[in-house]
This record gives sequence, structure tokens and C-alpha cells, in this order.
Amino acid sequence: MLHRGLLALRRTGRGAVLGRACWASSRSASSLRDRLLPKLPKGYWLPTIAVGCFTIVSSGALFDLAIRWISRREEDSDEWMEDWDEQLLEDGGFPEDIAAALAAGRGLRQSYDHVGTRHVFFIRHAQPGDGEPLTPLGIRQAEATAQRLQSQIVNLKRKVIFHSPAPEAKATADIIQKTLGKVRTKESPLLAEGIPVVPSPAPEQLQEIPHEVLASDGARAEGALRTHVWRPAGGPDASAEVVIGHGNLIRYLVCRALQLSPLVWSRFAAGHSTISWIEIRSDGAVLLREFGSAGHLPQELQSYR
Repeated sequence: MLHRGLLALRRTGRGAVLGRACWASSRSASSLRDRLLPKLPKGYWLPTIAVGCFTIVSSGALFDLAIRWISRREEDSDEWMEDWDEQLLEDGGFPEDIAAALAAGRGLRQSYDHVGTRHVFFIRHAQPGDGEPLTPLGIRQAEATAQRLQSQIVNLKRKVIFHSPAPEAKATADIIQKTLGKVRTKESPLLAEGIPVVPSPAPEQLQEIPHEVLASDGARAEGALRTHVWRPAGGPDASAEVVIGHGNLIRYLVCRALQLSPLVWSRFAAGHSTISWIEIRSDGAVLLREFGSAGHLPQELQSYR
């Protein structure tokens, strides 16, 4: 019934533009449901997807993506998608604020014409303070992470720092930038914290989040994916991008980059000021070099909440 309704809306033109707030799985909906949600009734997630799509863009701009997901043919869910970045090149249908941030990200991509390997370091912000951006412990965490990054990327010519607008993320970025030296630093609204998608299993507190909030967070997370996870054009150079954000989004982006189901993001954990390092090559290979790495933090500097 829902599928027929979506197709009808598409034929009338009210859902013709792609909005990207929902996740476009590389596998069929039935395959994903059978593997990850075997106890849920058939079509359990479709009302959430449909309502979320309607909410974020009143024109129904996200329906095309939902249709693609629902209609996609069965594929081997363990097979790597070689053309994973093709869908990420399409930026149409995002809300204006997200589209503007994506445009800035495209500028970085176009400047990397001789880069064959990208090193993306996702850093969870250091411990936030009560009334201050960081606690004294958080400051020490950020300083230790900055030293680790400096030793890792000191010889790379192309370096840039992105950070969430949150005070704790900006403060973490400032400390890292002081250690790395003359490195461009950019604030990105796409890196704000949120719930990219309700995970499985879903904690009780997430089950009552309004659909419009989920749709907005999902669209922003999808924009962050397109800004930070893309294949370099190829060449002799290597780049380093330090992306300072929040736990939920980092876990989601790692899952998406590795072509894992985004529903499993809550099964990972990364403490404050830890490093999740992804290497992306021009041949399309994506390697997770480290996740939630805390080896640079002595035990007394480690924290999670």
C-alpha cells in the first residue's frame, strides 16, 4: 500500500526531486530487514521513512530516495559496491543551509586534483565542561590528541580542520590547530550532533523522538557524508582532514564509509578526544585504520561521558 502510494506521488511529480534525508541502502529493504530486524513486522520502518521524508521538505523532495530503496532488487549484502561514490555526487534536493555547506565541500574536492590518498581523522570532541567549553581534563585530552595528529601528518602538505559549531568541538579544534600550525580551520554546521537514524536495537529514549527531528538530523548527516567521504581523483599527493565532531555522527559516518548498515552505529563506542581514521584511495578502496583509538591518552585522561 505504501509503495503504491509513493509511486503514485512520483507519477504526479510531487516527489520528483531527491532530498537525501533518509539513508539509501545499497541493499534491498527486505534483505536489510531480514538480516538486522528479524523480529519486526514487515514494513515496520516504512512509515518512519515516509513521515520523515514528508516533514523535512514539504514538496515531497525525499520520496524518490525512499522509492529507490523500497524498489531496489535483491543483491548480495556482503558485496562491496565499487561505484559507491556515484550516488554521493548528487547533491540536489537538500535544504538551503545544507546545500550551502555542501557547496563549500565541493570546493575542497576540486582543489585536490593531484591527491591519490585521503586520510580522514574523525575526532570526537574532548570532555565538555559545565559552563566552559572544556574541562581541565578535556583540555589535556585535546592537547594529547593534537600531539598524536602532529606526529601522524607532519609530512603531509595538504591539511585542513573541520569542526562542529558546538563550543566543545570548536575549543578542541583550536587546541589542535595551535599544535598543527598553519592549517585552515573551517566550521561546518553539517557536523552538529543529532540522531542520524534510529539504530537497531533502538534505546527506549530514541523511540519517541519526533519524526521531523529525525528527518532533519538525517539530512544533515547525509550532507556530512558527502562532504567528508569521497574518492580522490588520483595522483602522488596525500591529504589529511581532521574532522572534529560528535559521537553519534562519527559512528554513523564510519558505518556508511565502510558500507555497513547505518542501523548498527550505536553498537560502536568512542571516548572523548579519540581518533577514528579512515583512508580513502583513488581506486575506491576505503580502509578503517583505527576506530575510537585512545592509545595516545593515558588511562587518567580517558573519559566517555
